Amino acid sequence: MTIDAIGLGLCTVDMLFVVDRQPTFDTTMRASQYLRQGGGPVPTSLVALARLGASTSYVGKVGDDADGDFIRAELEKEGVDTSSFVVVPGALTRVALVLVEEATGERGFTTRPETCADLDPAEFDRETIANARILHLDDADPACMQAARWAREAGNTVVYDGTWLHEDLDEFLPLVDMPIVSEPMVRRWMPDATPQQVVDRLHGYGAKVAVYTLGERGTIVRWREGTFTYPAFPVEAVDTTGAGDAFHGAFIYGLLQHWPVSDIIRYASAVAALNCRQLGGRSGLPNLSTTENFIAAHRGNWDAQITKV
Repeated sequence: MTIDAIGLGLCTVDMLFVVDRQPTFDTTMRASQYLRQGGGPVPTSLVALARLGASTSYVGKVGDDADGDFIRAELEKEGVDTSSFVVVPGALTRVALVLVEEATGERGFTTRPETCADLDPAEFDRETIANARILHLDDADPACMQAARWAREAGNTVVYDGTWLHEDLDEFLPLVDMPIVSEPMVRRWMPDATPQQVVDRLHGYGAKVAVYTLGERGTIVRWREGTFTYPAFPVEAVDTTGAGDAFHGAFIYGLLQHWPVSDIIRYASAVAALNCRQLGGRSGLPNLSTTENFIAAHRGNWDAQITKV
């Protein structure tokens, strides 16, 4: 049976602490809030999609520990299929400590050394990838490379969350239809580039829609009609964890609906903004009605700020 979207990538358990400032060595701090939640870019995007009503499946790798069980249970609770999970006996699942600054919602991450090796291309099959209309990836490693090739051979769309810089990016990006890159990656990949130069380079690899997200400064997008800048929806941010992941999930939802590009970006920007209003990468992910009501209340001002470059 064909599903709407399948994702392949990193999964974690996020342990989030809200603090009034980032700690320094030899100090002790008390957090004002704490939350334990499943995380990882692709799984969180799939949860966003599932809450909007899409059918989703996740290909990931965890240890046979309580943290791996927790990740899987959280995804299943959200309706994300986990039948392609790889469980490694004796391995430790990745756990991330996330410190969230109370005043701004900005955050920093650190992870414990996990003993799960990266997903191997031999650990999933062509049919699993080909049976989804859209493939969502978060890396350019061998597993993602193989999945992208299979998806393209099946005539399906490949969306890429460009968070980490990978040495094989030049080989990988021609396999991607819709690359969405973020500032942290671009600072390492093209440190002196303007936003226009970034989307131009992505377009040069063959991207149908090239997206560069700029946080609270919005988004720049290039596609066949030209290059456009879009604002971010202003919200009082509690935690920006997962904002990009929410954007990617809603972007894929718009693709599934065959919406025009500007409508997709508006919707993705709204879902990202709504997700920043609660602690955790998934707590604030909205359903359809919440998103539509938010857009209806703010669309006029948002649309007025769209600019063709």
